[in-house]
Formats: sequence, structure tokens, C-alpha cells
Amino acid sequence: MASNMSTLGVVHVTFSLIAIGAGAAVVMNAKGTRWHRTFGHIYATSMVGLIVTAFSIYDLTGSFSPFHVAAFLSAVTVAIGLTAVLGRRPKDSWIKSHAQWMSGSYIGLIAALAAESLTRFVMPRAAPLLEERALWSVFWGLVILASFGVIAVGWWLAKTRLPLTLRTVSGPKR
Repeated sequence: MASNMSTLGVVHVTFSLIAIGAGAAVVMNAKGTRWHRTFGHIYATSMVGLIVTAFSIYDLTGSFSPFHVAAFLSAVTVAIGLTAVLGRRPKDSWIKSHAQWMSGSYIGLIAALAAESLTRFVMPRAAPLLEERALWSVFWGLVILASFGVIAVGWWLAKTRLPLTLRTVSGPKR
């Protein structure tokens, strides 16, 4: 895999794998604990690295693309989620705000993983069967299908599970 990838690509994938693992640990551990904060710091740091490297990758189209828009949206979700927890604002609902925005960040990360995986494994097999003019349509169709499928499931899980999880938060609430 890495032999066809630039150094920047390897760094980007490394940040993404760290973020996926740390984010999963945050999701699976009790909220507000030392482990939640430790894995949260790892997640946030790796997301910053992932986002910065994403803005430096132009291999697909040679210019700004929808993936850069997704990286911008990811930066927004991480920034608002971190602002809520670091500033303890909004005063009475910062925990909920932090949880919602960071959940959105993780859902976006998993959506990107699904889109990348689906296109990376399906396109090489489908390309020989398709006419050249159909390649981009199939590619973007797969990206949209994978991304929005994961976002829909993630949104539903966050909407149904997050309120239950927030009732069990330990740690500082000021």
C-alpha cells in the first residue's frame, strides 16, 4: 500500500488510523474520565494533523476538490467541539455541545474511511468493465453513497445514544 503513496500520503493515513483508534476508544470508554481525556487529546491532535495534511493533497484532481470541503467541515467540527470543552461554553450546555460536535467529527472521519475504502477497493475492479466516460460518475457515486450512508447511520446513533451517554458523564461539569 505505502509503496505507491507519497510521504505526505503515508503521514495522512497514519494520522487517520490514529484518529480512528483513539476516537473508538473515546466512544467506548466512560465519558469525563482520565481515559476519555487522554484518548480525546490523542484524537484531537491526530485530527489536526489529518486535516492539515488533507489540505496539502491534490493528487486526485490536481486542484481544490470536494475532499477539501470535507476537510474544512471536519476542521469546523473539531474546532467547535474543542472550543466547547476548553472554554466550558455555553455555560449550561458545554458538555452536550462538546459531545455533539466531536461525535460529528468522528462520524465524518468514519464516512471518509468508508468512501476511501469503497473507492479504493471497488474502482480498480470496476474500472476495466466501465467506459472511460463513466469512471468519474461511478467514483463520485460511490463516494456519495458511502459517505452519506455512514453519516445517516452515525446521525441516528448519535441522536438515539448520545443523550443516554451524557447522563452518565463523570468529571468536571463547571
